[in-house]
Amino acid sequence: MNNANDASGFERFLSLFTRVQPGEGRCIAVLCLQACALMAAYYLIRPVREALILTQGGAELRSYAVGLQAALLIAIIPAYSTLIRRVDTSKVFQYVNAFFAVNLVILSLAGLAGFRLGFLFFIWASIFGVMTVTQFWAFATDVLSVDSGQRLFGIIAVGVSCGAWMGARLSQASIEILGPYGLMLASAATLMGSIWVSRWARASVPVASRSVPQADARATKDVRDSATRWLGGFAVIGRSRYLLCIAALVVVLNWITSTGEYVMSSWLLDIAHQQAAESPAVFIGKFMGRYCSAITLVGLLVQLLLVSRIILVAGLPRALMITPLAFLAGYLLIGVFPVFAVVQAVLVAQRSLDYSLLNTTRGALLLPASREVKYQAKTAFDTFFYRFGDLLSTVSVFAGTRLLHHPRMQFIWLILILSATLTLLAWLIGREYQRNFPRRSAPSLTAPVGGPATGVVALQQ
Repeated sequence: MNNANDASGFERFLSLFTRVQPGEGRCIAVLCLQACALMAAYYLIRPVREALILTQGGAELRSYAVGLQAALLIAIIPAYSTLIRRVDTSKVFQYVNAFFAVNLVILSLAGLAGFRLGFLFFIWASIFGVMTVTQFWAFATDVLSVDSGQRLFGIIAVGVSCGAWMGARLSQASIEILGPYGLMLASAATLMGSIWVSRWARASVPVASRSVPQADARATKDVRDSATRWLGGFAVIGRSRYLLCIAALVVVLNWITSTGEYVMSSWLLDIAHQQAAESPAVFIGKFMGRYCSAITLVGLLVQLLLVSRIILVAGLPRALMITPLAFLAGYLLIGVFPVFAVVQAVLVAQRSLDYSLLNTTRGALLLPASREVKYQAKTAFDTFFYRFGDLLSTVSVFAGTRLLHHPRMQFIWLILILSATLTLLAWLIGREYQRNFPRRSAPSLTAPVGGPATGVVALQQ
C-alpha cells in the first residue's frame, strides 16, 4: 500500500494546496494540461467574438444572439444523447472537440473570403465555449472517484484558469498582428493539442483514484431507457429534484451573468465610440483582452490558493454558497456607486468566482452520479439550461430597453433580486446533497468514501 514516502517531489508540492495521494501527480498534470489547452483555445477567440458582434451589430444584437442559442440547444441536446448511446464515452471529448476544430477552420476561411460573421460567430463561439468545458468536466468526473474528485478538482481546475489567462493574453497581444481570422486558426490548432493530450488522461489515473463502475443495474437501466427517448438528458434531469435544483441554479446564474455583460457591453460601446471613433473594434478587442486576462488571473489565484481548501474545510454545500453571496454584495455596490470602473471590477470578481469556485463545486456535485447522468445531465445543464438563462436575459433586455427610461440601473436592481434567488437555490442544493449523499457532504481527507452506487439510486428517486 502506498504511503507518504512514495510521493514524488511534484506530489509533495501539490500537497501544499490539497491532499494528494501517491501516484496522483501524473493524472493531475495530464488533466491540467488538457484543460489548459482547451481553455486557451476558447479564450483566443472570445475577444474576437465580442469585437465582431459589437462592431457589426451592437450590444442589443449581441443580447439577441445570446437568446437564439437556447433555441438551437433544444435540438443539440437530443443529438448529443444519441452520440452518447452510440459512441464510447471515453471518446466523446475527442469527437466533440475535433468537430469544433474543423468548424474554426471553416469559419476562418469564410471570414477571410469577406463574409460578415459577427452574428453567426457569436452564436457558434458561445456554444463552443459551453460544450467544450462541459465535456472536460464530464470526462473528469467520469475518470475520478468521488473522494479523489473532491480532493483534486480544485487543483485540476488551475489548468482551466491558466489556459483561460494564457489565451486571453495571447489574444490581446496578437489580435492586431493575426487579425480575428488568424486567431481562429490558432484556436483550432490549440484545440487539437487538447485532444491529443486527452488520449493519456484516463490511463494516468491510479487504480485507487479511479471512478468505480456502477453496480446498480436498475438505476443504470432507467437512465439508458431515458436516453432512448427524444428528450435524452432532459428526462434524466426531470426525474430528480436534486438535478432540477442544479438546473434552476444554472438558469439563474446565467440570467445574472448575461444581463451584467449587457450592462458592461453597452457602456463599453459608448466609451469606444467616444475614445476611438475611427477603430472601435480594435479598442473593444484590446479592452476585452485585458478584461478576460484580469478575470482569468484572479480566477487562477483563487483556484490555486483557496478552492480546494474551501471545499475540504467547509464542505461542498457551504462552498457552493460563497459565490452567490459575493454576487449579492457586488451588485449592491454597483447600485450604490454606478460608474463603469466599479461595474468592471465587480464583473471581474463575479466571473472569477464563477469560473473557479462555483464551477468547481458545480462539477463536484455530480461526482456520485452514474456515467450516463454525468455526461447527459451535465451537458444539458451547461448547454440548454445555461443558454436558457441567457434567453431570459435577452427577454429582459428587449423589454427593458423599450419600456424603461434608464435601463442600465434597472437591470442592476433586477440582478440583485436574481442574486438573492441564486443564494436560495445554492442552499437548497446543499440540503439535497446532504440528504442524498450524507456520507459525502464533507469529503474524506484520507480514504475513499464508499462506492458510487448509493448516489445513483438517490439521483433516480
